[in-house]
Amino acid sequence: MNLDIVLHERDGSTVVVTQNAYSCPDSIQTTEQTESIEFRITSVKTIAWGIYLRTDDSGDGSLVGDAPDIIWAPGELDQWWQVLTLGPPSFQGNLGPGDFVDVFAFNITEENGSYVRVDTIGDSVASYRLLTLNQVTGDVENSTDGSMMIVPPGTHALVIEIGDTNQTVEYHFSLPYNGPYEPDGGEYLDLSYRAKNFYIFAGIFLLSPLLLVIWWNRGAIFSGAPLASDIEEHERRRLRRLRERLAEALAEETVDESEVEYALRQMGDSPWRAVVQDWGEPLLRHMTEQIEICVWRISEGDATLLLGIRVADEPWELAAMRIHAPEGAKVGIAAVSPSRLFQGDEIFLDKMPADSKMFLSLTLEGNPSSLGFQLSGLVGGQPLAAVPNRVLDWSD
Repeated sequence: MNLDIVLHERDGSTVVVTQNAYSCPDSIQTTEQTESIEFRITSVKTIAWGIYLRTDDSGDGSLVGDAPDIIWAPGELDQWWQVLTLGPPSFQGNLGPGDFVDVFAFNITEENGSYVRVDTIGDSVASYRLLTLNQVTGDVENSTDGSMMIVPPGTHALVIEIGDTNQTVEYHFSLPYNGPYEPDGGEYLDLSYRAKNFYIFAGIFLLSPLLLVIWWNRGAIFSGAPLASDIEEHERRRLRRLRERLAEALAEETVDESEVEYALRQMGDSPWRAVVQDWGEPLLRHMTEQIEICVWRISEGDATLLLGIRVADEPWELAAMRIHAPEGAKVGIAAVSPSRLFQGDEIFLDKMPADSKMFLSLTLEGNPSSLGFQLSGLVGGQPLAAVPNRVLDWSD
């Protein structure tokens, strides 16, 4: 009997291990590219023979020897790569010096794909990567560290690896079957009732400005009353007419005091801002937290002033206004409307309530070149004076 042993390599070449031998050698060393081992037995007569083959160490998975360390090219998956089965079976292997990566394949046949994960058994430093592959190009489209992922139909890869080490590391794992992936069938539930309270709140919140406008203009909407803009225009016309009447009354040789007082009291009942807008920029204006003082000339060429005082949120007691001449001739007060007690250059205003307004017509005498104003009184029981920081040019 003659025995030939030949190794067949992946590139199509052959390696002769032994030729015309009478028995098998104790061991056969394959190469990294060995694909199969051929035994050729010849004899000149009828004989009985038997061969028992085993490996010195266990292979990776159910393979004889080491699992490949690369992923197959598209369409070239063959017996070199073990195709793992999803389910209870477990698989073992080892990595070590010169063998840092093992690659296995697994198949997904469900139409919509399956849930796949790696279940490690025991302790091992090896790491796992599940890779979903493009079935045409072989490119990696998705991956996890062995945790659950949805894998589409086709053949995909499991990569097991360790770092550079001089020790042999064993690994043990399984790929449990976790059922097919079932995409959303497009059936939706109407859950709008859960947000009913929010819709009510949002509706009220968004409509509240409209409700506020309707409330402000309810008289115009429901009873035909004029709008706020109409009232504002009416107020402007009224103030304009009062200003004209005041100027006309003071221009007469014989001043009609009742007409002047009427106009001034009507102005006192009008909004302060509206009066200031109607009379224009004051010749003198002084504002503090407690008081605001404005002075206008009623008409050009005369010695009559309009004095406006607006009190803030604290009342004044024993108030008095002094008008003095810092330069030029001495100034005096000839007349005050509405009637107030005055003497020399001082007017006695007495009590001025909080949030009140007062308008006075002052007729001056003398030829001062400038005028100064000083308001004094008690506020909260304490003496207080309001003195504008500039004087009024009265040379004209």
